[in-house]
Amino acid sequence: MAQFEEAVRILGSAGRAGRAFARAINRTGDVVRNEAGRALSAQTGLPKSTGKRAYRRDGERATPASLSYVVNGQGGPVSLKYFRARETRKGVSAAPRNQRQVFASTFMKAGWWPTRIKKPNWNGHVFIRANSDGYSYAGLKSKGAKRSGTKFTKVKSDVVIPTEMVNGFAAAAWRDGARRLQPRIEHEVRAMTKGVVS
Repeated sequence: MAQFEEAVRILGSAGRAGRAFARAINRTGDVVRNEAGRALSAQTGLPKSTGKRAYRRDGERATPASLSYVVNGQGGPVSLKYFRARETRKGVSAAPRNQRQVFASTFMKAGWWPTRIKKPNWNGHVFIRANSDGYSYAGLKSKGAKRSGTKFTKVKSDVVIPTEMVNGFAAAAWRDGARRLQPRIEHEVRAMTKGVVS
């Protein structure tokens, strides 16, 4: 607030000071958002492009009236397929949080080893059988129920984007970035006074 009041004094009005602050906040926010996206990828093991997309561009940008910069994140546990997943005989190997491990009894392809087949409509997801015997029955076997086929579900990681955004390296990127805001405000004030204020 003290810095804003000083900007009002220098620039001659709260409106001009608000514009200087809004430009500084948006410029700093845009830079830090990219840095936080890279940090998010580093801490979760997600690809860099995914980390950047996690900080959605439809958040709130600063205006002279609001002076706030908001980023949004959404979604539940991230599917295991996004962590460099590959199938092995023992299960799918993947690296959430950059810690590679084998998820027993999971799979990405159909058929018997060694002639496994990629299923196009599976879209590279990792699956596990949803029932112990690998099949689902409409009723009891003793009553003549017919086997209805193998049932399986997608395997998710424990990585949840909104939670990760406010923790670890990603949160640290925002804290570090916030320290750059004051110099950027000073730069915007100098620009609006055409360098009169140094």
